[in-house]
Amino acid sequence: MFSGKMNHVQKQIDQLLALRASQWFEILKSADDSERAAFVEWLRESRRHVQEFLEIVATDRELGALDPQHEEDVERLLAKVAPAVIALEVPRPALNSGLHPRPPKTARLLAALAAGLALLTLGTGLVLHFVSPKHEFATAVGEQRTLQLADQSVVLLNVDSQIKVELGSTQRTVELLRGEAFFNVTHDITRPFQVRTRTGLIKVLGTKFNIDDRPEGIRVSVLDGRVALQAGSGQVSAAVAREEAIELGAGQEALIGPDGQIRREHIADVQRAMAWQHRRLIFDGASLEEVAREFNRYNRATQIRLQDVPTASHHYDGIFDADDLSSLVALLSHESDLMVERRAGEIVVRKR
Repeated sequence: MFSGKMNHVQKQIDQLLALRASQWFEILKSADDSERAAFVEWLRESRRHVQEFLEIVATDRELGALDPQHEEDVERLLAKVAPAVIALEVPRPALNSGLHPRPPKTARLLAALAAGLALLTLGTGLVLHFVSPKHEFATAVGEQRTLQLADQSVVLLNVDSQIKVELGSTQRTVELLRGEAFFNVTHDITRPFQVRTRTGLIKVLGTKFNIDDRPEGIRVSVLDGRVALQAGSGQVSAAVAREEAIELGAGQEALIGPDGQIRREHIADVQRAMAWQHRRLIFDGASLEEVAREFNRYNRATQIRLQDVPTASHHYDGIFDADDLSSLVALLSHESDLMVERRAGEIVVRKR
């Protein structure tokens, strides 16, 4: 039942990595110092990032070799397949004057990459130096990231989220400091994998699962495999923390409340938990406050601000595109007791 979902998730991970590598390839053609520094930091996050980038470079060179004189009208060919395709102007890096022009920045970076890749092939031990076993990763409002850890596990980090990773010789630990993350954990019986949250501990038994830190608690949704949930934090009583772990299997969900109590969801909706990877927001009786909070996590340029609207006075169901604020504005504009006003950098919703 879940094999198709797992394949879909893996394909999405691969597509995200390839897309980001291709974006860096174009950015580097006219990058400034800060962009080059950000690119190097991206490479250091994972050996997979280096691999994806070099594959993009190799593909570009192979395509160039097919038509070195540019005799084919590529735009005309593309128009036959997809009329909506628009050609993009790609800036060319300027060369220094003189008989021996300075190599483009991309070429100089590629030379460094080739040397780095050669070192990586000497042994897997170097990978832990390339991707630090102790590291923090964070996303800003509207930003999502795909990370491959040194143990080959993959983490998809949702908007406005932060994790702390510590990969030791006998234990792998990730702490979810805020937000939401999806985990595709590589099995390693000698190094158990666990995720710490503010209200509990998730012990991984080899699986794919999602963790969402919300005001009402930590929601854990299992796509494949099994996890064991155990309450435990500074705010949880010793009696609750001593309770036996609760196991969840594929297609199951549970909520670890602020009080440390673990509540199984009788009707689990794992697909809903995965919707954020498509930047979809699914609401089921959500208050206007929750709707505004979720849209604000995905939109940095325009924020929703509620003004004098009574708490929990409006509730909504539906599926929204997180990047399409106009759909929410249209919905709220039909409320007889609300007024919606667009201002610079914000949408103000207030009581009429």
